[in-house]
Amino acid sequence: MFRVLMFAVLIAAGTARAATVSDAPKVSFNGGDSSSGWIAFKPDKASGIFFPAKVNGRDVLVFLYGGPTNLDKSFAASVGLSQAREGNKDAPKIGAVTVTVGRLTLSDLTAAAVDVPPQFAEIKGQPVPLMLGQEVFNHMVVDIDYAHDRLAFRDPADVVSKPPRAVEVPVFELDGVRVVPLSINGAPPAQFELEMGNVSGPLLVIPSYAQAHKLLEGHLTSQRLSGKFVEPVVTLDHLSFAGVDFPNAPIALVPDAALPPASITGGVGLPLLSHFRLIIDYPNNRLFAIANAGAPNPPFIKDRLGLVAAREGDNLRVTFVAPASPAEAAGFKKDDMIAAVNGKPVAAQSNLSVLTLRFADAGTRFKLTMADGQVRQIRATDFF
Repeated sequence: MFRVLMFAVLIAAGTARAATVSDAPKVSFNGGDSSSGWIAFKPDKASGIFFPAKVNGRDVLVFLYGGPTNLDKSFAASVGLSQAREGNKDAPKIGAVTVTVGRLTLSDLTAAAVDVPPQFAEIKGQPVPLMLGQEVFNHMVVDIDYAHDRLAFRDPADVVSKPPRAVEVPVFELDGVRVVPLSINGAPPAQFELEMGNVSGPLLVIPSYAQAHKLLEGHLTSQRLSGKFVEPVVTLDHLSFAGVDFPNAPIALVPDAALPPASITGGVGLPLLSHFRLIIDYPNNRLFAIANAGAPNPPFIKDRLGLVAAREGDNLRVTFVAPASPAEAAGFKKDDMIAAVNGKPVAAQSNLSVLTLRFADAGTRFKLTMADGQVRQIRATDFF
């Protein structure tokens, strides 16, 4: 509903809807098995879940998220798939998509035809033409084991009993999206959308809830740039999910232009969900959450610089400076040009390192060389 990646907000907003029976792919497993087997994925900071698969015989990376399944138009043409007449003009449909993941084959999958953001391939170093979403979540059990960087797709008929140490969490459809209960600062649980593609933070909260529960009062606040939106940010005292209490959880407020239906309080993202092994069982309206060892203790991914910049030639152009942030204190302003980070030219920096610069651990120091040769020092701190 709110986010896919920081650089790809709602790529298929025009196609978002609940999957229907006709969307169900054909499912088969090699050797009569009932699982894909474990598939490794590389957990890059702030870039979501990408895993290897074959799409119509071609080796690619697949992005897993909770929205409608999307396939890149150019890739589809390259493997002989054509766009069907069904679907709206903004996102026509592509049928006969076949995805092989380990021992699992999904065939006759229908996807929306889109232009997948090129940043996916730039960050991962190979094509990412498929965004696999609700069509598979609605018809299979998706087992994501963050502690061991692996996932599996399973037959829902095989997942019957609750695993040891697991907490069963109800997951049901509300106003067209899947929601789970979370509690903020000890308040009664509220319903938040389960956002498997949201890597921008642990939680998004609607402003009316934040106001009613005085979430900003007595706390340092600031702002962040997320896609085209500037959002207020604050750090909660406590956030509870699946029996685990998380202190000092950063949240953002949903902008007025992107508010969900009144029944939904916000969205929960991967920075929180990745503290668990999640066995997501939509066919049975539940998930099992098994907390990673030391789950409440690792600090959340959080903006600790207040500096957003985008590539422009061989430099980075500053596009946003958060109020009361280390970047503001260091004198950064919008449209400043950065030529090097810690002595390494921007041209030699990876896209991922540029994307995640502001998510540095507290205390990390940076030396940023400006295009005019000036050098500025900046230290990552929890400024909100």
